[in-house]
Amino acid sequence: MTSESGNAPEAVHADGQTEKTAPRQRAKRLPAAERKAVILRDAALFFATEGFAGSTRDLADKLGVRQALLYKYFPSKEALLEAVFEEVLAVFWTMEWAQALSDQSMSLEDRLTKFFIAHLEAEDGIPMRLFMRAALDGWVLPTRRLELVKYKFVQPLIAMLRSDAKLPAYDKLPLMMGEFELAMVLHSSVIFYSIRTHIYGGDLCPDVPAVVRLYVSTFLKGAQASLLALHGPDAPASFKLPVPTKKAAD
Repeated sequence: MTSESGNAPEAVHADGQTEKTAPRQRAKRLPAAERKAVILRDAALFFATEGFAGSTRDLADKLGVRQALLYKYFPSKEALLEAVFEEVLAVFWTMEWAQALSDQSMSLEDRLTKFFIAHLEAEDGIPMRLFMRAALDGWVLPTRRLELVKYKFVQPLIAMLRSDAKLPAYDKLPLMMGEFELAMVLHSSVIFYSIRTHIYGGDLCPDVPAVVRLYVSTFLKGAQASLLALHGPDAPASFKLPVPTKKAAD
């Protein structure tokens, strides 16, 4: 996949001795669109591993290209990082598994289970590391992922739970803060399983379908009662506030 370029350089040690070092590997020539895709893929892995302090020079070395080639496709490091995030978001939410929640041929429990099993199988740890690093570094891009979670998961889930409970639809009553937090109970438990898998390590039950089924069934057993309580007169006023509406990324 790579070809050697030039003679092997020499490293000079403190004692004056020289030693041949490994020759620099030059990346295979690729069409522009394919080269850009490769840069994005490898940049995602690079920044997920090295952090955002990693330099474009080091990234270029790992790719086997000149730094100038990176700037041919992306005018700055910030532009490259934004493109990486956009690519991760696009891939993450356009997969077929993301449509599982709308499959009316299955029960809600089966839909949620299928959705989150596929979610965990699709997560390789790179997007998670990127967004955690970005959030800690003050990037605004991770908020786009949270908006997608609200738009693609929370809103459909609460709509289904409201329908089963004979509660008003969104055109009568917008999504409430308490409902958002209720849905995040399930989402957060699955995400934390993924964090333990890809970041924390340690003991994990390897039977992912069984783990997801446990999370989903436990959530649904209490979700309906909790939802009714949120709509009742004794619910905290803060839980009844509408969730701010923002434009979700496609």
